[in-house]
Amino acid sequence: MQCKKCLKRIKLNINLNNIFETYRNEICNSCFKKNMNYYPYFVIPIKYGLLHIFELLYEKDNLLDSYMDYFRPYYLAYLKSKPSIDAIYIEILDQKTIELFDQLNLGHLIIFTNNYKEEQ
Repeated sequence: MQCKKCLKRIKLNINLNNIFETYRNEICNSCFKKNMNYYPYFVIPIKYGLLHIFELLYEKDNLLDSYMDYFRPYYLAYLKSKPSIDAIYIEILDQKTIELFDQLNLGHLIIFTNNYKEEQ
């Protein structure tokens, strides 16, 4: 298996505990570590709640699906915490979408996004 970013071979550590695991990382550890600190987290207040936004800053390229590996630790932590707040993934988050969430009175919401566009 090759890394989608640098095309180096990924060494798989298979043992009895993970032999039947179907998910395999598509990005090697070195590429993951280079980009893992690029997560801005910010909060936007709306009616009756808050939008907790995790944004992944990425370079525009053809490997958009490979960046889902960077959200995986957040998804796993979210699922293990038995969440009472809903979470969604949106490719591009803009001001119109935030206004829509505001009008729907959703309360608290966690949003994972690849790109947040502010009004200009």
